[in-house]
Amino acid sequence: MPKRNRVQRPKDELKRELAEQLHLLRLSCEAFDRGIEAVGKHIALSIRVLIHQHGQSRALLDQLKAHPDYFLDSAGTLRTENLLTEFPLLSMQLSSAGNGRYVPTIAGGNLPEPMRPLRFPDWWGNPVLRDNKRRTFSRRDLVLHVADTDGGAHVDPELDQAYMEISRNNSLGWVLTKGDMTQALDGRPELACMRQIAHEILSTIHRYVPPYSVHSAPVIPIVKQ
Repeated sequence: MPKRNRVQRPKDELKRELAEQLHLLRLSCEAFDRGIEAVGKHIALSIRVLIHQHGQSRALLDQLKAHPDYFLDSAGTLRTENLLTEFPLLSMQLSSAGNGRYVPTIAGGNLPEPMRPLRFPDWWGNPVLRDNKRRTFSRRDLVLHVADTDGGAHVDPELDQAYMEISRNNSLGWVLTKGDMTQALDGRPELACMRQIAHEILSTIHRYVPPYSVHSAPVIPIVKQ
């Protein structure tokens, strides 16, 4: 394929693109809250577009010089002395039928407030999940696994083993016991994490990037009692 000339996008076009990306992210959050769990894959792709930088690929927020120095954190710090698995971006929810499910913390009704600001490199790179083999994942790890290999932008024929066990084999280890039966919780924990991370990002832009606050109001799900 012959090399083609590339031209700079006008800044106004980038501004419109950011408003549209935030609108799409909010719509995806609403769809997730209605029970369309697979839309978590599109959420991961939107997150990557907004904040991830790699090689020649620049985050959209960075292109507009609107990338906040701090992002709001709803997870806190993993406790190294804790021998159990930890997943502070998630909650466990029981249905009226007695089934258990992994859900984003915001859907569990117990989101700690206020979220604390963290410098972006720490927010993006600190571990926020630890499985039953003490393998840890950061927000960056989770987002890029979903977006780059597991249906966001690509579907790879092979997946990282630790990610496979988190997403398919319940390496978080929590189960529900009913009489003589034991079953893993329902729900894809990595996709529920995408929804929670999206909540943090929308909240961050709403607070720290005033020109786009109207486009980034956080989507708050109705918590089922």
